Amino acid sequence: MRGLSGSRRKMIGVAGVSVIVLAIIASAVFVKVIAAPQPSNPLQALPLSTLSVPRGAVRVGDHPTSATMTIEVSFKMSAQALSDLNAISSPTSPQYRHFLPQGAFDQRYAPAASVRDSVSSYMASHGLKVAPVYEGKGRVNPFLLRATGTTAAVEAAFHTSLADYRMPNGRAFFQNTSAVRLPASLASNVAGVVGLTNLHHLNPDYVTTRSAAQRAGRPAFTYGGGPGGSGLTPSQITSIYGAQAIYHVGASGKGAGVTMAVFELSGYTRQDITAYETQFGLPHAGITDSTVDGGPLNPQLPPGDTVLAAPDYSGDIEVEADVETQLAVAPDASNVIVYNAPNDFLGLGPVDEYYQIAADDSATSISTSWGACEQDATFGMAVAEFGAFLQMALQGQTIFAAAGDTGAFDCLRGSGNLAFAVDDPASQPFVTAVGGTSFGTFDPVSNPTPSYPTGHETVWNPLSQCDASNPTNCNFFGAGGGGNSAFWGWSDGKYTNYQSGQGVISSYTQYGGPGGTGYCQQQDLASQPCREVPDVSANADEFTPYAEYCTGNPLTNSTCASFSSTLTPPGWFGIGGTSLAAPLWAGIIGLWSSYHAGNSKHFGWAVRSLYGLFHHVNTYGIYFHDITGVNQAPNNNGYFPATPGYDMATGIGSPNISNIATSNPYALRALTYSR
Repeated sequence: MRGLSGSRRKMIGVAGVSVIVLAIIASAVFVKVIAAPQPSNPLQALPLSTLSVPRGAVRVGDHPTSATMTIEVSFKMSAQALSDLNAISSPTSPQYRHFLPQGAFDQRYAPAASVRDSVSSYMASHGLKVAPVYEGKGRVNPFLLRATGTTAAVEAAFHTSLADYRMPNGRAFFQNTSAVRLPASLASNVAGVVGLTNLHHLNPDYVTTRSAAQRAGRPAFTYGGGPGGSGLTPSQITSIYGAQAIYHVGASGKGAGVTMAVFELSGYTRQDITAYETQFGLPHAGITDSTVDGGPLNPQLPPGDTVLAAPDYSGDIEVEADVETQLAVAPDASNVIVYNAPNDFLGLGPVDEYYQIAADDSATSISTSWGACEQDATFGMAVAEFGAFLQMALQGQTIFAAAGDTGAFDCLRGSGNLAFAVDDPASQPFVTAVGGTSFGTFDPVSNPTPSYPTGHETVWNPLSQCDASNPTNCNFFGAGGGGNSAFWGWSDGKYTNYQSGQGVISSYTQYGGPGGTGYCQQQDLASQPCREVPDVSANADEFTPYAEYCTGNPLTNSTCASFSSTLTPPGWFGIGGTSLAAPLWAGIIGLWSSYHAGNSKHFGWAVRSLYGLFHHVNTYGIYFHDITGVNQAPNNNGYFPATPGYDMATGIGSPNISNIATSNPYALRALTYSR
């Protein structure tokens, strides 16, 4: 196979699969390590462990040495895991689609007990209390270790320093001020450290029609066939994107027998989802709650960690939008698992939750609408999550993530940094990033089965309000997230990458290398193209919204309860954001799993197959609506333009549901392409 040659990515056949940064892949042979650095065991910095200070933040002093902290260490993945994924994901491989059975991932790829013991002993020798991280049913997560102690102990163990800062808005936080360093024999097996900053509180990616109209000084307006003109109904959403043919198959074309899941960080009101189903004549799906670390209602926080509130219902609008949208697309799904962890400020809950989803291996299709820009998430958190997403890919689980709602400037709702940025986990290599589009002036009103509005679907950027000269509007009105990853790239020179095709290599493509452009800054990625997002898109415009029903409990900090009872009719409102587009795509894969249940319930690493369909000239237009930007307004996401083929505003494009849900992954064996 051939890797990259010059500035172009080349693919011969489809035998190869993209492989991620080797800096996070451990050697196949683990070496017994010693506790303290010796002349033959010098200190080594962990990649990208030095954090930049958020814009406008002022240092107020050293973090108190006696303050209690809790951190999580993540271990590097075995190189064999990526080799096996390459075989499982390559259509010409004999192992194609031979996904791992439940429980096999830990058995095959967990770090040796001696490696965990060495890291544990090292931290304990510096005064830290070390404990395992438990998954459901008392299972120990072999890829994480948790340690608690004083700031002084953490600084000594990781050879870094921590300082306190204050944001312009008054928010206080701490973070490390220098790289994390460990003895070389330890560093060779450690991927990263989570908990060295308390800025990891994640944000959901949504915009309500009501709030956007108020900011624009516009009166309330109606759209679609939802109650009171609140937005698109399930039948309108699925009809526009061409689900009629798959639905005519019957229950097997509507998600029957499939378990899907949503990643959440907030309490919610289950009765609202039942009311949504009743309103639109949908079956009542089973909903299972699975809490991690006590969940948002009863958080079990380690020392030094905090949450916004307990119990916390502040993100109920997101939880219910996610579940309702998945069920709008796959109405006969047997079950939706609502995974829920505390939205803590150290970032331990989200990491633990992703590993729980992977360890359970119960859901074939998952969506997450919570995230942070890569710079705010930090590489320590991202590389910890990486292991969970790799496990999902090997098991055949598919996960979609919202690409963000502030255009090319994803940090706006976090630290406020105005630099180009993309969202984590959407930028993760084994996650399918979902961007945003708009139906523009098209309104189906009460038509229950509208056709696709050819020529109307554009990139999401209402009235082109979002641009670099006015980033406040990117925050207020939203725009589809997209751009180049600061962390991840797509080739190590040994394997062919799949993220290629018309438009992937463009004048907007950035290339990696340490100390270079600030993009995909892994040492193994010098001169290699960076991971680009989004991969795909769907409607996300709050002015062409989805109808949501969410009431909330006024006795809690529910977002829905703060406004929805005053609406007509109460509880119904329009909502947009890539947080609606991500569960829509998860629902499509739910349909695929139902339709193909006789052969395989798992679609697998989605973008591997989706880019395969995109590459071939005879299949692209069958499966996707290309958002070209030609003679369209808006035509960018605040910076990156929509173009024919792939672009960093809308990715490959929006879906044709029936054709994707009935696609045959084995047909990819016959496709060859070169780009």
